[in-house]
Formats: sequence, structure tokens, C-alpha cells
Amino acid sequence: MTTLRRILLLGLLAGLAGCGFQLRGQAQLPFESAYIVSPADSPLRARLARSLTAGGKQLSTKAGDAQVIIRLEKEIRTKEILALSGGGKVREYRLRHQVELSVQDKEGRDLLAPSPILATRDFSYSDEQLLAKEAEEALLFRDMEQDILSQIQRRLAYIKR
Repeated sequence: MTTLRRILLLGLLAGLAGCGFQLRGQAQLPFESAYIVSPADSPLRARLARSLTAGGKQLSTKAGDAQVIIRLEKEIRTKEILALSGGGKVREYRLRHQVELSVQDKEGRDLLAPSPILATRDFSYSDEQLLAKEAEEALLFRDMEQDILSQIQRRLAYIKR
């Protein structure tokens, strides 16, 4: 019986090795240095800067020193009521995080025209769980930032210089 198990295990491992599965990995960006234009207190800016430096890209302190200028504009976070209970209390919220991304080269030519990136999340709400729901809201906003960052990285990987 152990021989049969070994053969099955080897067959399974050989099948997995031959299927072509590969982790996605880091996006290959077509530039070496970047300058980010956005509000200084933007958490998305900080995440993008960390991501670029972790990927081996240099962040320039002047726009003229960078190969590309990444603009994160019109960053808006909103929270809107999605559903009310019969008694008029909020039962559900919709969170939205939107930013407009554009990329230019150092001569000012558009490499990526301004385009909005949007992430939304819905979550239930209860007055009895106020602290837990505030923590959930903060967690959802961080998750949306990560989602937007992933979308930005994919778009940056496809710019043509």
C-alpha cells in the first residue's frame, strides 16, 4: 500500500510541476526613476512610494530628474448610506475611494492619460457594535488602498515610453 501511495504522490507532484503554475510576482515597470505628484498627506502616495522603492525604482526629489512623473489627483474618500432599517437607522454603508492617475515623461508628454481608479466596499452597520464597525471601516479603506495600488501598478507596467 505504501508503494501505491508513493506512486500516486509522485504522479501528483509531476502533474503540478508540469501545469505551468507560477506566482504573479512583481510587475516589471518600464522606467528606472519616478517623481510622484499628490497631496503630501495621501496614504496612497506613501504606499506607492514604498512599492516603487521595493521594486528597485528610484524616487526623485525633482520632477526634472525623473524619467516619469506620476500624478495622483482628485483622491476622494466617501461614505454613503446604502440601506436603512424600518426604524430609520443605518443598516448598511458604501465606502468609495477614488483617485485619478496620469503619467507624463519629463518633457510633459502624456504616457498615460488621466483616468479614474475606483474601489468600493459595502458593509453592514450596527449601533451596538460601534467600535468594531469603526475598526472594520478603517480596515476596508486600507484594503481599498491596496486594491487601487495594485491597479496603479498594472497600469504603470503597460505604459509606453
